[in-house]
Amino acid sequence: MARTRQDRRNDFDEFFTTAVTTFTEFRDNDRHAEKFQNIYMLNICPGSRAGGTNNRIVEVFWGNRPFETITQGRSWKALTEFGATLLYERDDNGFVIISIYPAYTDSRKQLESIITLEIWLDPIKLKDKSFLKKNWNDLMAYMECTSLDGNPTFFQRQRISYLRTFKNLVIDNKWIPTRFSVFTKEVLKYVLTVGLSGFIIYLVTLLNQPMNEKTEKQLEKVNKNLEKVSTQLDKISESNSDIRIITITMDSINIQTKEILKAIEKHKEK
Repeated sequence: MARTRQDRRNDFDEFFTTAVTTFTEFRDNDRHAEKFQNIYMLNICPGSRAGGTNNRIVEVFWGNRPFETITQGRSWKALTEFGATLLYERDDNGFVIISIYPAYTDSRKQLESIITLEIWLDPIKLKDKSFLKKNWNDLMAYMECTSLDGNPTFFQRQRISYLRTFKNLVIDNKWIPTRFSVFTKEVLKYVLTVGLSGFIIYLVTLLNQPMNEKTEKQLEKVNKNLEKVSTQLDKISESNSDIRIITITMDSINIQTKEILKAIEKHKEK
């Protein structure tokens, strides 16, 4: 039976009521968390940090701490650092968006203000403790990489590099397509404009002779596949599933192209 909106709400509500126990356990069993606990203190807030009354939100965040004081004439000012945040938000349909926010000061901020870990996630996943532990590890790695006194391990640096490449970022209040999707789109554009142009030139050169019926059908199939690739390129920035479709289609094009070239070469030999 298909899951309903109410099913998803119930699963999120269960996560809502168990979040404090779950993330407290993660903190207590993570030896790297101790130094941050002593300086920032972990806050686990079902209902949000703004009063705890929003039943759509669960926030897990490291608090703030003064790290330096400066004098301004006859007065002084404490400079404050704010710790990293892990945020769960339920939408109207009961699906969940999971995001992490970096640590920052008033004068030291990351290029991105948010990394979106999951979009339209079925909250049944929030019952999986190993999944939540993965979110916790993302938070810890982000805290280590962005806080003033962080000391990230090699694997934590690689983890954040991976997230910045394969997950959506928010930069200047704009939701940005993943770097991987942008890179893939550019690569595929290059393949289509440069690689296929070379093939087309070669093909046109060989097509001075009439083709048999089989070769014409193969060429027609290649053209249809190329149109399919072009359509998928227009959508790639929003879905990684398009990348898989394009990969399959390009493989098909490659096979069909080889068959066409073999047929044309045989024609030339006759």
